[in-house]
Parts: sequence; C-alpha cells; structure tokens
Amino acid sequence: MASAQGKTVLITGAAGGLGKVIAETFLTAGANVVICDVNQQRISAVEEDWTKIYADRFLTKQTDVSNEAAVQELIDASVAKFGRLDVLVNNAAIMDDFSPAGDCSKELWDRVLAINLTGSFLTTKAAVKQLEKQEQPGGVIVNIGSNAGYMGFEAGVAYTASKHGVMALTKNTAGFYADKGIYCMSLLLGGLAGTNIFDSFAKGMHMEMYQKVMASGSPFEPGKNDTPLESIAKYCLFLSQSDIAPVSNGSCVLFNRNWPVA
Repeated sequence: MASAQGKTVLITGAAGGLGKVIAETFLTAGANVVICDVNQQRISAVEEDWTKIYADRFLTKQTDVSNEAAVQELIDASVAKFGRLDVLVNNAAIMDDFSPAGDCSKELWDRVLAINLTGSFLTTKAAVKQLEKQEQPGGVIVNIGSNAGYMGFEAGVAYTASKHGVMALTKNTAGFYADKGIYCMSLLLGGLAGTNIFDSFAKGMHMEMYQKVMASGSPFEPGKNDTPLESIAKYCLFLSQSDIAPVSNGSCVLFNRNWPVA
C-alpha cells in the first residue's frame, strides 16, 4: 500500500461510514489524521477505539463545516497539534430526499447546499491558505463527488446541484493553485452501502422521483454494483502521492463500478 508517513490528513464527516474508512486507511499508511463530524456520539466512539490503536496520531473535533469560524478553528487545531497540513479530503455530505424542484423545500435546499457545497468551499478556502503559507508549502485536496455531479437524474434537485458545484469547485481550485504546488481532484462515486448519508431518508423520500430515477438506469443492488468503501479509501491515498497528485490535478474520476451501466 502507498505510504503517507508523516503527513497530516484532514477528513471531514469522518466519524463513521466512508469518512472513517478513509481515515483508517491513512492511519494505517502512517499519516497523522484529523477528523471532524457534527455527531459527537460518533466522535466519542471513534476516540475510544482509536486511542487503543493509534495513540496520539489522531485528532477529533466536532465541527459544522458550513460554519466558517468553526472550519478555521478546525484547521488551526490541526496545525497546532501536527505542525502542518498535507491532505484535505472533503467527505462531509448529506443526501436530499429525492425531491424535484417543484417539491423541494427551501429549507432542504439550503441545508444540502450548505453542507455539500458551501462546506467544501469553506474547508478548501481555509486549507489553501494554510497550504500556501506553511514551511514546505503545497498539498492535495480530494473532493468526494458523485454520479450526480455530472448526471442530472440520479438524485433530487438539491443534491444534484450541490455535487455539480463540487465538480466546479474542484476544477477551479486545480486551475488556480497548481503553480503553488496545491492540487485538487474529485472522485465521482456511484451507489454506496454502509454510509451515513442514508440517514437523510429517515423522514421518507419523494417516491415518485425516486422510482423515476431508479427506472431510468440500472437497478442499484448493494453487494453487486455498490463501490466498496475500502477501494475508495485506497484511491484517496493513491491520489495523495507526490508523483500522482500533479498529473491528476483537476481530474474528476468516475469511480462508480460502472453503475449506472455506461
């Protein structure tokens, strides 16, 4: 497996699901890891588990990524503990309820955009400022994207708009910061099983939209065409390598197990 020895890696939304798997992959590869999450109960559970294994090589912090001051505190705490920042993985996200434009409440729209897009912007903003000013400047930002970032009919209107925005954020950041040694790319994921994003369906979903989306492409079957979380984590580690990041800069890589079938 690729090495991340001595690097400091920050993963958002990482007290469970995909984010936790990414964090543990970097820890195993030798990195110092910072995770944030809004769920304090999940953070406490991670702290209990990791203290036994990874000792002082990690930091956890409850953070709302849509709050700029909280995001800056997160970056500052990361640097205070580990001295620098090398990799940011923007994983924090929520799903919508498959509502189309006519039925999507402004409250849902605002919440999804705030976490998925504004949150990724704010962490990117704070990270690039740190990556520019630190001794031995430079670093890597990996944005967790989605099929809904390049396809228009894979989710509700809010999630679709947010993930299209994440792709634009990726390409714009890559274009401006490459000559500063800061590289940005995105993984466009398909269906996932075992992630916290499905908490969004606790109050139900827009069944007409959901059924139309499912009927428009290949059926999603967990265990058959979902993308394994461990494979995604390994790809994040791969993209963070110093010889891979520059040539991957600006890329938005389909990593979706060919679902829906291309």
